[in-house]
Amino acid sequence: MKIGVIGGTGGQGLGIAVRFAQTGEDVIIGSRTVDKAEAAVAKVKELLPGATNVRAMANPDAAKEADVLVLTVPLAAQKDTLLSIKEGAKGKPLLDATGPLESA
Repeated sequence: MKIGVIGGTGGQGLGIAVRFAQTGEDVIIGSRTVDKAEAAVAKVKELLPGATNVRAMANPDAAKEADVLVLTVPLAAQKDTLLSIKEGAKGKPLLDATGPLESA
């Protein structure tokens, strides 16, 4: 299965990408720019030497290529990001990992 981590260059996205990559899933780190996504892939490969199942793409391309999408952008960027991946995301599961958690 190909997991697209949309906006995967921040701490949350990187953490999710590393965990999926450790399980052997194919991971696509998406970002507004391919350069940022490639830098994130390099960080994942530092943590997981020899990992060949992680690659970089712009968010719209990551959405088209992936089977499942994980949204990891801040709330303020969600609207623009979701509009940019709209076509590629049609019919695919989209998990929003950005909901704030508070203790009771």
